[in-house]
Amino acid sequence: MKSKFKNAVFVATVTFLVACGDGGNGASNVPLRPVASPPPESGVVGDGRLDELAEWARASQGVPAVAVVLVTNGQVAEIAAVGDRSATESVAVSVDDKWHLGSLTKSMTATLAGVLVDQSVISWDTTPLDIWPELSAMIHPSFRDITMRQLLSHSSGMRRSDVTPFEFDQSAPGSAMERRRRYAAVLLAEPPIGPAGSDSYSNGGYIVAGAMMETIMSTPWEELLTQQVFGPLGMIDSAFGAPGSPDVTDQPWGHWDRSTHFEPVPPGPDADNPDTMGPAGTVHTTLDDYGRFMLAHIAGARGIPGLLTESTFEVMHAPVASGSALGWGVIPYEPWAQGPVLAHAGSNLRWFAVVRLAPTLDAGLMIVVNAGDGRAEATIGLLDDLILERFEASQ
Repeated sequence: MKSKFKNAVFVATVTFLVACGDGGNGASNVPLRPVASPPPESGVVGDGRLDELAEWARASQGVPAVAVVLVTNGQVAEIAAVGDRSATESVAVSVDDKWHLGSLTKSMTATLAGVLVDQSVISWDTTPLDIWPELSAMIHPSFRDITMRQLLSHSSGMRRSDVTPFEFDQSAPGSAMERRRRYAAVLLAEPPIGPAGSDSYSNGGYIVAGAMMETIMSTPWEELLTQQVFGPLGMIDSAFGAPGSPDVTDQPWGHWDRSTHFEPVPPGPDADNPDTMGPAGTVHTTLDDYGRFMLAHIAGARGIPGLLTESTFEVMHAPVASGSALGWGVIPYEPWAQGPVLAHAGSNLRWFAVVRLAPTLDAGLMIVVNAGDGRAEATIGLLDDLILERFEASQ
């Protein structure tokens, strides 16, 4: 097997998010397991062996479960899910299960903004003061003229904001929409970490952008995303927070990597980021649903309008600062893709997911593990190697 695990596109993908989480509970410097068995042959797309590849990658690091979806030629081509929903129970995952996406949510929030641009509700140049003129006296001078485009492309200069202060989490008064609005005001009052136009990955920028859209539409971000993105794409099994029930393993659970074992985290307040951070990373979805989202963006990048107009897709996929487009990282060229790659990674430290799309190839992949930290990332990298070979062998 040719090693692509450390190639430019995988490294670039994971840099677009290592953790969108409340931090502190995951193990650090977790030792990776040596790969004990040689990899299986990668095969070709559609040969029925994707489960075998996924299981080899899963077993190599002992993660609880792995799921993958491949799309080619305008359709979901293959899906696989292997392993257990919980590391402490022998309940197998299925291809119909729901998986947490972490910061893969960002491209969905940016897509929602694109829908509102196409509806002439906002523009890419809409500023926070256009939405909240009452903040004029307290907003930091550096943020007076930042735009929706900058907030969604990590070029506003706003800090990263991985941790939601307690006064804005689920225990604080008000709805998620109200708490996001209050948190947005705080973020806008703080000094920037860099000048507008420079690249600085920021969950805070997405919180502000989501709150702006909520305010102008008088509707929570969760409802807007469901109505304006999930509904039109037929994503009927997509929702928010950790999937499943706390008293029964009816869906995969996320896990902390404790070095010696994986600790399952039952769905509930401790299983995900606070809902205040929703626009930055709280969506869960099925493999089929996410495949629909991938296909919409691949088509859009190929000049085919659908959920968004051709011009809006073009804006979304164009880098603004240091490879960051709106909800996507852009790698200008990769040989396996025969062209540019749209990519992102996501983790709330209990799950880890990676997506990349190759519009020229009319193909894409998403891999997700129900655990966070290094062994999950290593698992994804090993399976990613095989899938890239699989795409190349299928040409």
